[in-house]
Amino acid sequence: MRIVAAAVLAVTIAAPASAQDRQWPERTWVSINGGIQSAGTAFDDAFEVPLYTESERVTVQYPVKGGGLFGAHAGYRIWKRLTIGAGVTRYSRRADAQVQAQLPHPFFDNQFRAVEGTASALRGETAANVLIGWMQPVSDRVRVILTAGPSFINVEQTIVTAVEVAETYPYDTAAFTTASTRREGRTGTGFNAGADVTWMFTRHLGAGGIVQITRARARLAAGNDRTITVDAGGVQAGAGIRFFF
Repeated sequence: MRIVAAAVLAVTIAAPASAQDRQWPERTWVSINGGIQSAGTAFDDAFEVPLYTESERVTVQYPVKGGGLFGAHAGYRIWKRLTIGAGVTRYSRRADAQVQAQLPHPFFDNQFRAVEGTASALRGETAANVLIGWMQPVSDRVRVILTAGPSFINVEQTIVTAVEVAETYPYDTAAFTTASTRREGRTGTGFNAGADVTWMFTRHLGAGGIVQITRARARLAAGNDRTITVDAGGVQAGAGIRFFF
């Protein structure tokens, strides 16, 4: 949020007083960008499954790393400099989840064997953003659009459901071999806020950059009537082309 606020402040300071009187002749704007999304909030999970006469205890730590982003936004000026529109962004990134398990011994009670390993986990987020904004021409070539509104973020996440191990007699130790996984998805509701700055090449075509923050929270099904609450979104920065009509 600090990055967005800094961008807005910089534009406000840089704009001459005459910018307040400039007109914005076009009604429709379109913004297409490529960029990155910052690392998100890591989360973990813990569960138990029956094994022998006791329970196997599994813990998983899921990182959420930064990755590539594609976005498209469009809006319509409905009154003076007030605009309303919508945008879609797509982010995805793979990262290794850290898996640890405590396995009961097949012959002795309360004698657990520790194993650990990794599982490849995909994190994907598709955000639909409602954009309510203010359009501000700074000069004949520089234009700024400040936006905010609700967001609906669909989160896709690989979830570890079981641990596979190798063990041989006398079963005092075990070795991690792989983890069983499944893909889960759920949509969470949150918000967005951002600033888009454009340099116009012609009357209808320009290039620019965008800084935006999105936030939402989603509850993912994790099996056996369990759910995991995850934070979605992050700071997004990108650049691309602009069209005004």
